[in-house]
Amino acid sequence: MSDPNHMSAMEAMMWHIESDPWLAPNGGGITIYDRPLDWDLYRRSIAYAVSRVPRLRQRVAGGMAPISTPRWVPDHEFDLDWHLRRISAPGDGSLRGLLDYFTPWMQDGFDRTRPLWNYLVVDGLADGRGAVLTKMHHTIADGEAVMEMIKSYTSFEPDAAPPPEVDLDAIIDAEPVEDVGAMATARDALGQGLKLQGELARRALRGVATVASSSGRTKAAGDAADLARTTTDQMHPAGSTLWAKRSRRRRAEVLSLDFERVHDASHQLGGSINDFFLTGAVEAATRYHQAAGHAPERFHVTFVVNTRAEGEQALNAFSPVPIELPAAPMRMRDRFSRVHELVATRRGEVHGAGPLSTLATVANLIPTSILTSVAREQSAHIDFATSNLPGFPVDSWVAGAKTLHSYPFGPPAGTAFNLTMLSMGPCLDVGLHLDPAAIDDPELLVSLLEDAYADLIDEARRG
Repeated sequence: MSDPNHMSAMEAMMWHIESDPWLAPNGGGITIYDRPLDWDLYRRSIAYAVSRVPRLRQRVAGGMAPISTPRWVPDHEFDLDWHLRRISAPGDGSLRGLLDYFTPWMQDGFDRTRPLWNYLVVDGLADGRGAVLTKMHHTIADGEAVMEMIKSYTSFEPDAAPPPEVDLDAIIDAEPVEDVGAMATARDALGQGLKLQGELARRALRGVATVASSSGRTKAAGDAADLARTTTDQMHPAGSTLWAKRSRRRRAEVLSLDFERVHDASHQLGGSINDFFLTGAVEAATRYHQAAGHAPERFHVTFVVNTRAEGEQALNAFSPVPIELPAAPMRMRDRFSRVHELVATRRGEVHGAGPLSTLATVANLIPTSILTSVAREQSAHIDFATSNLPGFPVDSWVAGAKTLHSYPFGPPAGTAFNLTMLSMGPCLDVGLHLDPAAIDDPELLVSLLEDAYADLIDEARRG
């Protein structure tokens, strides 16, 4: 069992590579409500969430790298009002104004002496609605774990009782003060270092045993195969020369789909909602290139696999999996079938914690400057990244306001764009977080995504 007071190897890798702003692993979102939130009730709700999730009130203390991972320690100067703030709607109060405000805010780095999250409650949108902007460092949790956190301050009926009041000061005062003495630090480093070296040794021995054994495939063999395959896949050149340029600039766009229509279309076409999501993305990318007079053979894409074992409560348990998807024009039904087949094959090749976890154990022994250089080079081989998050299948309310849309945004991290989908009530909300140096016509890409998804639904209706 992992030590909850220390980052996992994968979390530590995300912590280290963010020294290069191109690779910042922050995730976030924009949630739109039917009215402004009740500020006092919302503040009470977030305080309750903080009381239930230790990482929301913990800061990061460095280990004695490279042999120990950073630690999670109580922030005895925790100030809820630093992390949770209230603003008037920026610009003209429109969704576009909100997106333009959100984008640079997402890029702002965290104060590393405090817990790694921020929420902004927005009042005064032009249509009388309310909003919340969220930003969270990926070392705290992945998208699935974040949705579990959100449940702690979300109700599924309009008149639900508010969460209990909590005394955060008392909770934090009761937490142990970190032992920062030299001997304690040395003990921590030695213990973590021995644990890491032991893990590397065990993996090596298991690998040797696997080679010598004829009894079949072991977990170690699966881990090794994952790592070798992922490393090879990442070295393939990206499929798009049109999207080869990269920068630190960002732009956010959104679109929404009807959940029931997408669910029914996916079933009719013989696959999953994730197959539908990926198929539409590839079709839109193909049409974007056609409009520019380009014809790539393939797109080098990543999709995310949840690597939690059944019942596991890990806050980060995912692996991005690279996949090559054909970019040639084809019938929508044929593209869906091909995506379904390729994704199923790649998903079946992921073992245990996945290739990212295996890679991270070794990567954390590399000097940070080299690690970020390699990571940036690898991300340049990816055309775009995708992620599909399970949300709430029913209507939901927060602090007296009904949730209308919840647009998620994953980090582009050196790719041309990140496309993330979240199911929320009757909607599938999609956030597009893109690099305008690569995507020079964002409005066209959004329009093509909407058209591709609409065409998939029509294709399914035709049978």
